[in-house]
Amino acid sequence: MDNLKLWNSVCKTDPKHTKPAKIGGMSITAIAPQYQVMNATKEFGPYGVKWGFKDIDLDYSLIEKYDIIVFKGTFFCPEGESKIINSAKMHMDRAKKMVDADFAKKIETDSLTKALSKLGFNADVFMGRFDDVKYVADMNIEFAEPLPLTDTDNGWINAIKAGTSQLEQIDDLTYREFIKGNLK
Repeated sequence: MDNLKLWNSVCKTDPKHTKPAKIGGMSITAIAPQYQVMNATKEFGPYGVKWGFKDIDLDYSLIEKYDIIVFKGTFFCPEGESKIINSAKMHMDRAKKMVDADFAKKIETDSLTKALSKLGFNADVFMGRFDDVKYVADMNIEFAEPLPLTDTDNGWINAIKAGTSQLEQIDDLTYREFIKGNLK
């Protein structure tokens, strides 16, 4: 049994779905929540049916003293379920005059990110790999859309498939590997 099978299949993040953010004065890499939902749906099936939260409770008992709302819920997926606890501020300002109208949405989204991260989703971000410029460059290459084949590319592929040309006739080794990868 490979306990890291799911982790290894979801741990890498496409940089196109990230952006720099500041949270409490700290610089972080934020991951687009809809990208996370899409990847979890790809792995598990529809949200709310095959995976998601159940038994959500928002605890308001700490608002007066700490301006904090506590999220409690059970995250479930085909592999099982686990309790998730998270917190968020109720107000957007220190004077507590501006209520954050989106606090419930934000705390559920943040809790979902936390739950998915425990399964390995976007682990490279949470493990600090996105602080490494070379790693991000490598991920940009890995997630890049393949270039369309040119007429020259198709000519080589068709000639090799027909047996009228050989891969070894291509002098440029990088181009030879590119053609070889497209001979499927």
